[in-house]
Amino acid sequence: MKTGNSSFWRSVVFLCLPTCVAFVMGAYFFMTDYPEMVQEEEERYLENLERFSDYVESSGKEDFVWKKGEGVISGDKKWEKVFPPDSTWKSMDPVDGTKRKTMWGWRDTAEGRLVWKRSTGKDDSLVFAAITDVEKSSRTDMILVVGLVVFFGLVFTTAAGVKFFVDYIRTRDDFMAATAHDLTTPLVAMRYMIGKNDAEALTLCERMMRLVANIKDFLRLGGKRPKAGIEKFDLVKAYEEAYSLFREDYRDIFDGRDVPFRRGEGVPCEGPIFVTGDETMAVQIIWNLLGNDLKYAAPHGKVEVIVSAKDEFIEVKFADEGQGMTSKEMRKAFDRYYRAKTVLVSGKGGFGIGLPTAKEFAEAMGGGLSVRANKPRGCVFTLTLNSARDTQGDNA
Repeated sequence: MKTGNSSFWRSVVFLCLPTCVAFVMGAYFFMTDYPEMVQEEEERYLENLERFSDYVESSGKEDFVWKKGEGVISGDKKWEKVFPPDSTWKSMDPVDGTKRKTMWGWRDTAEGRLVWKRSTGKDDSLVFAAITDVEKSSRTDMILVVGLVVFFGLVFTTAAGVKFFVDYIRTRDDFMAATAHDLTTPLVAMRYMIGKNDAEALTLCERMMRLVANIKDFLRLGGKRPKAGIEKFDLVKAYEEAYSLFREDYRDIFDGRDVPFRRGEGVPCEGPIFVTGDETMAVQIIWNLLGNDLKYAAPHGKVEVIVSAKDEFIEVKFADEGQGMTSKEMRKAFDRYYRAKTVLVSGKGGFGIGLPTAKEFAEAMGGGLSVRANKPRGCVFTLTLNSARDTQGDNA
């Protein structure tokens, strides 16, 4: 499998894009908002400790009372080993700042978190202390853990998606390579068996071989279609070759009559109509359009093909009086894998890739493919190709 083409890497980048966006947004959050949240949580925690210290002093719920020069004067005497009479409580101040802040503090001990409050006024030598159950909030830690879990989950999912995509491309290419290889041998044999006795069958066989060669080129170029050839060819001949595949089917539907092929303004009344482009691609486009009309339009009404010249282009209109499409369906007609509601209801086969491929081929040749509503009903698909005016001859 070759992966050196832009389409492949665009798809990989698209698969990785959600994870990259999530990573950038997450990094921005943890660099800007998260530190502020941590700081707010720290400030809230310190405020709760300070409130607790005020409560200890005012309520008498202290674990011990310490007095400067005397040590622990009431409560649990074991704390005197930790805080002897000459202790400097100010050194335990959690936040440097105003004098008011120096009146309280906290310290982690083997018993737990000890919060103290120094009395003011005449009794400023007294310190009231108690073990608190005030704890830090785990919200910021939880956000950090959840963020990491989500990020690594996205990385894993993205990696799995890229692996699935690469495996799919490899399977597709292997299948196409095997199909192209298996078709080559019988087609070569058919060409020799046909010989020169049946020119139409030989042309069709050679066309099939060129299609198989295109598949091989597609694989060799890493999933890109070969560039459209720019050569002069007879559009009438290309149409007749494509139509020959459906002639009998159309005749069955139209009581033995063929699809009318009319020449409009700006093209010769008879003889060849020369255009420039890739003949094989043009035949494939016409195959698709005639095949669509056969399946979806012909059972419901008339189908006709009109060729005319407009400026530097030749237009081939495939007009039908079938069920038609809504304006929304016409806007999405060339979207890959899209199928109109009427088509789905009909139960006719298809994958929704014929029209997108036809439009891609037409644009690769410098032309185009469009659709509009027909009157009183149905649709008109218009194929536009570059005209080879110098070989057109006299106009009608």
